Amino acid sequence: MIQFITENLSAIASVERVTNIVEKLCITIVGGIILYYIKSKINFRKKIITISTKQKIYASHTSEGVFSFDYSSNNGLYIISDGEKIFATKWSKASNTSIHAYNDSNDINEIALIKNVGFLKDLKLLEGDFSSRSRTPQIGDAIIWKNKNGNYAITKVLKVMDDTRGDKNDMLECEYIIL
Repeated sequence: MIQFITENLSAIASVERVTNIVEKLCITIVGGIILYYIKSKINFRKKIITISTKQKIYASHTSEGVFSFDYSSNNGLYIISDGEKIFATKWSKASNTSIHAYNDSNDINEIALIKNVGFLKDLKLLEGDFSSRSRTPQIGDAIIWKNKNGNYAITKVLKVMDDTRGDKNDMLECEYIIL
């Protein structure tokens, strides 16, 4: 009798296992049908996002001229000339009549401000206060840049545009000369 009960309990346990498997299979099949139905009724829109990376290097390789660039790009860096006479000038937003200049580049040792500059070629004496890492020239002012090789460049601010003050973009225009 005990053996009969044990065999029947074993059979009952097997039936329960089979029943559980069948129930799970039915749930999976029904769930799949429901999901298929839902997917067919909902219009899934795939959004494609294209990311384009552009890197501009702002540079002039001549010893004098005029440059213009968007100072809010390229970390405000504009490179003048090359070799031992390279000047990686660095700029940031101040207003639509002035701009900040920094000596933070690896090849710049010092900067100074000259107020109300006329023609760059007419400058005879370069005197300036080189004691600060930043200066804020206004339109018509100039920055003297001294690089790590002891060479000098001068940039005169001709125009400043500021997109937070009504201009369509940020832009700096300077006349420059390397001495």
